[in-house]
Amino acid sequence: MTFVEHLSELRLRLRNSALVFLAAAIVSFIFAKKYFDVLTRPAREAWMIALPGQEVAFRFASPTEPFWVYTRLAIYGALLVASPLIFWELWRFVAPGLYRKEKRMALLVTIATAGCFVGGALFGYMVLCKPALTFMLGFAEMFPGDLQFKIEPAVMMGELVGFMLAMLLGTGVAFELPVILAVMGWLGIVTARGLWRFNKYALILSAVVGGILTPSPDVLSQLLMAGPLFLLFNLSILIVWLIERAARKRLDELARQTGADLSPPPV
Repeated sequence: MTFVEHLSELRLRLRNSALVFLAAAIVSFIFAKKYFDVLTRPAREAWMIALPGQEVAFRFASPTEPFWVYTRLAIYGALLVASPLIFWELWRFVAPGLYRKEKRMALLVTIATAGCFVGGALFGYMVLCKPALTFMLGFAEMFPGDLQFKIEPAVMMGELVGFMLAMLLGTGVAFELPVILAVMGWLGIVTARGLWRFNKYALILSAVVGGILTPSPDVLSQLLMAGPLFLLFNLSILIVWLIERAARKRLDELARQTGADLSPPPV
């Protein structure tokens, strides 16, 4: 294909992707309130634990805030729904220029990346959000005395949605660790032995990264993030080791066929 033909093909794929996203966005606006209901469920459960007997109420500071919150959720929902078809269109543009082995590798990495991100987001939604919000809502209390007063939450719609999305995004990105290290191992940038030597430092880094990626300041949420991160790092070591073993088998087979010594030097 000529350069102009490549540009024409790219324009076609981008146009198709834009149309798919636009259609998904229009449909998502219908379900925007449902998205808000599902997204805020951990917050409502945390409210009932931290503030028993008090009615759950999410407020908005301006008349337009609910509209923009629902619009934001509709756009994110459209991206989530349309992403498989958008990736398919991009794949149809990129795939003709790849070799068969590169196609398999690219497809495997794409599927693994999507799977790990969704798994991480579900982990954040089902495990982290509720205890984090329970801890923070627990600061609401009554101060008795002659001049008694109370601290009560005024949870805004936009801030709650921002917190939840930050939590899901942070856990989703964190769960990409095995994919990143596996690709680096496949490229020969890291080795299983080197990662194993780094394991004792990985425990400390997991705690630090868990604190950074978790928007909640409570220790429980940070530990709930740090634990899976450390386990994912050790899973990455196993994956890199399997990649190295498969590469050694291929080299040994090629060495038997050619009679050359192709074994890599020990690291």
